[in-house]
Amino acid sequence: MPLELWLQAAPGPRLPQLRQALAREAHRLAGAGAEPLRWAITAVDPQRGLRLEGIVVGPAPTPGR
Repeated sequence: MPLELWLQAAPGPRLPQLRQALAREAHRLAGAGAEPLRWAITAVDPQRGLRLEGIVVGPAPTPGR
């Protein structure tokens, strides 16, 4: 599942902020247990921040659902 979001990073270390934002978006898109498989910063905008794009993988559906 594709993931795309803009992030206004706060001062301080960026990588933990990026990972946390990606994890939140993955859970929102695909539910509990989902996580970003691959991601990249694809744009930087002074007004909107960093554009992150990636692929989300989630847990396999249970049979019968």
